[in-house]
Amino acid sequence: MTAAAKSYHHGNLRDALILAAAALIEQQGSLEFSITDAARYAGVSSAAPYRHFKDKEDLLRAVRDLAFMGLNARSLATQHAHRHSDSIDRIIALGHTYLDYAREKHSFFSLMWEDRGDMAERKQNVALKPSGFAVLETAVAQYLAECPHTSMEVVDLATQLWATSHGIATLEANRMLDHFDPAAGARQLLTSSIRALLNGIRLG
Repeated sequence: MTAAAKSYHHGNLRDALILAAAALIEQQGSLEFSITDAARYAGVSSAAPYRHFKDKEDLLRAVRDLAFMGLNARSLATQHAHRHSDSIDRIIALGHTYLDYAREKHSFFSLMWEDRGDMAERKQNVALKPSGFAVLETAVAQYLAECPHTSMEVVDLATQLWATSHGIATLEANRMLDHFDPAAGARQLLTSSIRALLNGIRLG
């Protein structure tokens, strides 16, 4: 019995359908499935999904939320594992976590970030949903506390770091990273970029 079917048999149809859709995306490596496919995978009737979701896009938004929750959980685990590390090493580790997650969940990566007709709503609710950014902000705040001479704001530096990680992950996901530098490695590039930025701030 699949995880989705088990979830349904425990009485949670909505979660079962989300798990079914996520499993189909993982298996197929694409979003090319129907809401009926998700229902079949979860072991329910083709009409059952419409008790919780208006259409496939509504279901995909729920899957997207699940993907972000996974990224947040990974980020929290990294934060805990590196709680005694140098603050720069901790931030680099969070960047590696983002890159690794983008690699492992490549089928979900575009879904997490692309505009699927609800971008305005997403921007309004971004603070309400875990994504890992708040974890990065905590690490950046700890780093900036060691740099009293700088006037840089936590959110500004965290955004720069997130954009660096996302840019490298996106280029790698699209197999374009070596288009600019055939010898470029994503982890090495991310490490050197973050360390150069943060060392520069620390040295003033």
